Amino acid sequence: MPDAGRFSELGEQGSRAVMEAAAVLERELSAGITDAKAATARLTGEHRVDQEEFDRLVGRVSENTHQLIDAVSERVLANTTGELSEQAQRLAANAHDVLDLLLGLSSIAPGLANQGLRNAFGPQGDPRAADGGDGAGPDERPRG
Repeated sequence: MPDAGRFSELGEQGSRAVMEAAAVLERELSAGITDAKAATARLTGEHRVDQEEFDRLVGRVSENTHQLIDAVSERVLANTTGELSEQAQRLAANAHDVLDLLLGLSSIAPGLANQGLRNAFGPQGDPRAADGGDGAGPDERPRG
């Protein structure tokens, strides 16, 4: 395990960078509030999660968070050299990879949520029920 002291300088520089980047991120997140409210209204009113709406939210989070990682990384790297710089670069690359993995996994959430919501509330709000579908998607077993 690396010596925590080697990261103290990185931590101080990163803290300043995070504070500056957080102000930018806050403005970006407020722009996504409308999308989030629409998704919440659909969930509470129609008991379903719209895949396209969810994908837009995930896309916004992905873009903003990748930009935040890049901004913090650039600020930290501007003041580091040698091994500390290499560690910061690896940390930034790993942060991007973890973000992509988590957001990729989140893509299954609407389908799982909708299946559970249909089981709990019935098919109302399910667009497939309106067109005569049985409410079962390609990854679901037909309900009896």
